[in-house]
Amino acid sequence: MGSLAGGQPARLDIEELLATRLLVQGNSGSGKSHLLRRLLEQSAEWVQQVVIDPEGDFVTLSDRYGHLVVEGERSESELAGIASRIRRHRVSCVLSLEGLDVEQQMRAAATFLNAMFDAEHEHWYPVLVVVDEAQLFAPAVGGDVSEDARKMSLGAMTNLMCRGRKRGLAGVIATQRLAKLAKNVAAEASNFLMGRTFLDIDMARAADLLGM
Repeated sequence: MGSLAGGQPARLDIEELLATRLLVQGNSGSGKSHLLRRLLEQSAEWVQQVVIDPEGDFVTLSDRYGHLVVEGERSESELAGIASRIRRHRVSCVLSLEGLDVEQQMRAAATFLNAMFDAEHEHWYPVLVVVDEAQLFAPAVGGDVSEDARKMSLGAMTNLMCRGRKRGLAGVIATQRLAKLAKNVAAEASNFLMGRTFLDIDMARAADLLGM
């Protein structure tokens, strides 16, 4: 992944990550997206990857690593069908949600994640499922979206983090604001990478997750 302060290589055990879950937190500019990209690039050769990308930051993975870019502006049936084929054929992909409003992003991501979760047993291959800006898809409180969209998205994220491991789905969720991320989703992570944090409420959530 990089180098430690003493110059030793910083390594991440992919097999262990696939058996657990990871939460990455850091304010804007703290290197959160860079870390996610580094993780994806370093593990692309070894494991299937699915990236939920609300800002279009990861679509360029297709250039070097061959990820299929799936545009989120599709019907729910189309997205579900693509997600099912992704699992069946073990194709790495980026679900690009750039340009959609928040509710559309939530519905598209939920549909895609649910279809992956509902794959037939013979297609439960290991997949690294990276969700950037996870607080958008698993909000701690309701916002300016419909209750139906919030429940749909939160349910999909809960399934990913709580029940996905048995189905081969290893959740890696990243957020700028821990306080805005649903507690039941964050609490399922077994591994934490905590970056720069300014607000007291986010510091308190981080300390709670780390058992401090």
